Amino acid sequence: MLSNVPPIGHVSGAVVPRQQAPTTIQHEPNATSPFAPSRDATRRPRVEVWDQSSGTEQALTGVQISNTGDATIAAAYANAVKVDEFFRSTFGRNGLDNQGMPIRIVVHAPNTDGTPNMNNAYWDNLPNRIYLGDGDGEVFQPLGGALDVMTHEAVHAIVDFEVGMRYGDNIQGGINESFADVIASIADPDDWLIGEDIYTPNTPGDGVRDLAHPRFGNVADIPANAVMAAHEFSGVPSLAAVHVANAIGRSEMGQVWYSALVDHLDPRAGYAGVARATLDAAAAIYGATSSQVGAVRDAWKTVGVEPRWGAAKA
Repeated sequence: MLSNVPPIGHVSGAVVPRQQAPTTIQHEPNATSPFAPSRDATRRPRVEVWDQSSGTEQALTGVQISNTGDATIAAAYANAVKVDEFFRSTFGRNGLDNQGMPIRIVVHAPNTDGTPNMNNAYWDNLPNRIYLGDGDGEVFQPLGGALDVMTHEAVHAIVDFEVGMRYGDNIQGGINESFADVIASIADPDDWLIGEDIYTPNTPGDGVRDLAHPRFGNVADIPANAVMAAHEFSGVPSLAAVHVANAIGRSEMGQVWYSALVDHLDPRAGYAGVARATLDAAAAIYGATSSQVGAVRDAWKTVGVEPRWGAAKA
């Protein structure tokens, strides 16, 4: 990742006019549709879409999406459907808030000054929507075209609903970004890169971030009193997750990290607090004396974090 690349991340403010939400899209299966969901009614995708190419967010109906001739909208919708299915099938999650909230995406989102081709994607927790820029064609292609980017932004929503962790350019912001990256890597498991499908299209093999090779992969590497973007602080917990995945399997690590997020994470946690949350989750899933718990503990020590953890007594 280049240090001057605009981050894929999280904001808390609304900057553009909005219209009333569209009806949640729940298409019936159609053999000719590229968006046909599972025939299981409990697995219907819940995705709402707005098009902001005109400058104002225009709600799209299900028919408009299914018949769109806009490849950017089609790709973003298809990935949002995949994310909805991923959360259900992998974690048993019922929508972003676990109470049925659909994934709401705004496609062709502009820069904050209204200019087009935004090189960014972000979750906005006021309207509860994911904003997807089109990219400038050099740094980014349309960001909704990447499954891991879509998943990353959706995980920011889960962090907000489950933990309420404050977000800023600090360690807690980095923890927020790390959970988003790590769970995105479970949805898109071919590598440890984030955004490789849409980042610098003329440069193959790179991504916005590389979880296995972060800029700061050990607490000792972070300068004292460092002032830097939240994404830079994400490397330590993300690399710990990679080490755990290498030891016990990526999907198994994903279950531990998801449980840590929704069941054990304190909103005030620093690195050691995240480590303890993952150890609590691993103990709950595998047992306190399991090799999986040992692998989680060893991974955190490898990145310079001492969890100071003891299994809770029954």
